[in-house]
Amino acid sequence: MANSSAEKRKHKRHNVTEFLVAVFDNRLGRIINISEKGLAVQMLDDDLKSLPEKFETFFFSKDKGFLVEDLPLKLVRKEIILSPHLFTVAAQFATSDIIQLDKVKQYISGLS
Repeated sequence: MANSSAEKRKHKRHNVTEFLVAVFDNRLGRIINISEKGLAVQMLDDDLKSLPEKFETFFFSKDKGFLVEDLPLKLVRKEIILSPHLFTVAAQFATSDIIQLDKVKQYISGLS
């Protein structure tokens, strides 16, 4: 059961190879993977503890002209990687806004 978390996932995660930026709580990060229900963001920061449990984000890709604004997220996991200043945040989309979720789905369809 080494990969039990993958077995529980209802929606496939897609790796993001381009520079897709997420901004939230005055922080900037790079989205490393995304699904229809959430995303993972890699960030460089000094204070992981001050990150709120719920927040809004916007994310964009200059290359693809893609933008989603004011997307509510709920923090699922915080994980320090490689150093105390580099970490990954996993969050679920905390919205039922069809327009926002459709934009996410459109972006994902371009990754497949």
